[in-house]
Amino acid sequence: MKKLLLAGLLGGVALFAWESIAHLALPLGDAGIKTITGEQAVVASLKDNIKEAGFYFFPAPQNPPAQGTGYTGIMVVQPNGTLTMAPGQLFTQLLVDMLTMLVAAILLSRAGLRGFGKRLFFVTLMGLLPTLGVDIPQWNWYAFPAVYALAQAVVHLGGFAAGGLVLAKVIQTTTLATRETRQAAA
Repeated sequence: MKKLLLAGLLGGVALFAWESIAHLALPLGDAGIKTITGEQAVVASLKDNIKEAGFYFFPAPQNPPAQGTGYTGIMVVQPNGTLTMAPGQLFTQLLVDMLTMLVAAILLSRAGLRGFGKRLFFVTLMGLLPTLGVDIPQWNWYAFPAVYALAQAVVHLGGFAAGGLVLAKVIQTTTLATRETRQAAA
């Protein structure tokens, strides 16, 4: 159990480090994001029309536009603004990354894979889950840019590979036969 916790903590730090590099030093964090022409006028209109924080979708589902007319979009609005990369946000992300790698460590420990490369591949492959389960559906249903989804796939795969390097080293699994032999000898 101690190895699992250690692997989760250290793997989470590796995942967090990769995400930091991917978003701050590489163009992956901004892939597919555009600026608004006339941003000040748009923000002024938002201030006049949106008074509470929330996740907004327009047009409202009960008011669909005629085929081929009108704008559609998604917004997350914070009328009072938020800090970018506030310490609390960074700490929360680190904790979530550690929990993610703890789950990956548990799965890896149960997989019974021998060999560093196989264990690393197993964890890295888990990086496809957020892309397939979240990023591709956002592209499909809400028209998120394809380059955004692709960049997120790179971030996820790279992050799980970084965490996987740690997990594959710390969680050196044995085969079921080896476990049974050890238990019989004990």
